[in-house]
Amino acid sequence: MTIPAAPQTPTAHEVASPLRRLAAAATLVALVAAVVIALGLAAWFRGEANRLSGSAAASNHALADAAATAQVCQQVREAVQRVYSYDFARLDDNERAAAEVITGPYGQIFHQQFARVRQLAPPQQAVVVATVSALAVKVLDGDRAIVVVFLDQQAHQAGQATPLLSAGRLAVTAQRVGGSWKIADAEPF
Repeated sequence: MTIPAAPQTPTAHEVASPLRRLAAAATLVALVAAVVIALGLAAWFRGEANRLSGSAAASNHALADAAATAQVCQQVREAVQRVYSYDFARLDDNERAAAEVITGPYGQIFHQQFARVRQLAPPQQAVVVATVSALAVKVLDGDRAIVVVFLDQQAHQAGQATPLLSAGRLAVTAQRVGGSWKIADAEPF
């Protein structure tokens, strides 16, 4: 007859060893998951940063360079008011003053339009005063800017008690020439 052996109870060390191994494996799995998630987020953030830095808004200095934007606003405001104002008695002075603030192909367009003013203004004794009521730099990229201009004009004519009032909107392309912003194009919209 055999005597059954007394049941062996595992020692505390033997019980703790698989639990430690299970805890170590769980910790390792959690660390690997955290690293994978962190790498995935880093890749996503990098992609978003690249997408944003390559956007038109990122290259538009009008949004980031307040001093340059203010300079464009001031000089384009003055240039538009010069170009769109005239006095029948001083047309030569008006054309000369406007020619100082325009550049490129717009110079030819302006002189063609001003030839019409030379025909019509003296008989009507017309004096037109242009005022920029509002403007905003839409794009500022290096030496080129696109400015949205809201323009009011008052035309005074001989024999008319009240001036003729006119309002318009212009998309002005400005070009920096010799440190000054000049009108390179102006289109009503």
